[in-house]
Amino acid sequence: MEQTTLTPFEEFTAVIEELTSLASSISQIETAKANAASEKRHGLMDGYIQEEQALILKLRGLEQKRIRLSGELGWESLTFRQILDKASLRQRTKLEPLFLALEQELKDLEHSRKAAEQIIQVRLHEIQTIAAQQGGASYDNAGDVSLNTPPHSKMKDRYV
Repeated sequence: MEQTTLTPFEEFTAVIEELTSLASSISQIETAKANAASEKRHGLMDGYIQEEQALILKLRGLEQKRIRLSGELGWESLTFRQILDKASLRQRTKLEPLFLALEQELKDLEHSRKAAEQIIQVRLHEIQTIAAQQGGASYDNAGDVSLNTPPHSKMKDRYV
């Protein structure tokens, strides 16, 4: 089997492509979590969370590799914009679309994450309300559970 050695620049671009793909995969999981929560299919959440955690670990490893390669290329601690300013024309031509694609995937991921978080918070609130009601506790709109007897339960019907 023939073994090829990639230059640090080629490795760097491959890492950016992988980061973009991972961001897309995590975004899809966030969307699936939001759908599962909105459809009250809470049993699916554990699988999604485990899958997401595995991807996040992979993401961290790729980020470390990206940082190492940036240093090798003389781009240590530079932003993507600064890298484009410092890169050669050939490198810039290759990097610019990769950076734009990564930026878009990260925006999509942030949007998906926020949507999933909102839906999950609503479902959590519903579950807490139901649990409080079943346990005889009162639950107010501020999200506080009171184990005391609710004030309205002390009211009595009286005719005057």
